[in-house]
Amino acid sequence: MYKSLLKWVNVPIQIKPYKKRSGTGTIIFGEPYDVLCYPVGVMQRIINASGAEVTSFSQLYLKGDTKIDVKDCVVFEGSTWPVQAINTFYRNGKPDCKVVYL
Repeated sequence: MYKSLLKWVNVPIQIKPYKKRSGTGTIIFGEPYDVLCYPVGVMQRIINASGAEVTSFSQLYLKGDTKIDVKDCVVFEGSTWPVQAINTFYRNGKPDCKVVYL
């Protein structure tokens, strides 16, 4: 990740990892964990993990080694948001930056 962007990755969020679905279909999440991000509040049309076109209202820039999946949820600004999509940018063959679309 560019060193200038690294100093902006300082806003705390929580990631609630997807664990499984119950017998009734309710999503069960694992223990949430804290990470740092650089949030950007821009409305943007994206293609989500299901292939549908949706609107993302916030994008979170995370360090490339952050563990996150499209089935996870993010607690940001006091609200829980589903992850719509994730883009990963690589440098020298390794994940450098992840953009999480909420």
